[in-house]
Amino acid sequence: MKTQKMQDQVFGIIVLAVAAFYTVCTLMIPVKEGADIINARTMPLLLAALMWILGICQLVTARKSDTKPLEKAQRDLRTVFKTAVLIVVYIALFEPVGFIITTMVYLFLQFIFLTPADKKPNFVLYGVIAVVVSLFVYTIFRYSLDIILPQGLITFF
Repeated sequence: MKTQKMQDQVFGIIVLAVAAFYTVCTLMIPVKEGADIINARTMPLLLAALMWILGICQLVTARKSDTKPLEKAQRDLRTVFKTAVLIVVYIALFEPVGFIITTMVYLFLQFIFLTPADKKPNFVLYGVIAVVVSLFVYTIFRYSLDIILPQGLITFF
């Protein structure tokens, strides 16, 4: 019988395996000789370190948790399916509708889907978070990183 503890341990091992693969791929990124400490590998190495830390934390947490049988209710495949469909729709609408609107709608709906069934969704909070995060990310990409994201229907930004 599968237990939550066993499932958490397997997930931790998978995260560590992905972290190892990502680290190896990151170390293969070419860097100019004599380059500064901040180069093309810096951010990927920081992300790899974060993956290692999270994988280890997952394993440690799984070891300390109680052994409980995995209930069928915990396997909410409908939420996974809704999320997958939402991601496909997000990708399909990303170019024509634009980053800001698509991301706002995606985040708002994803928050609703991930709200536990026994709790009432806080639509106002979800809307505010979706708007603020979308505008913040767009502003960072556009004005700090100088990366143009699709504007779609919004052309005044």
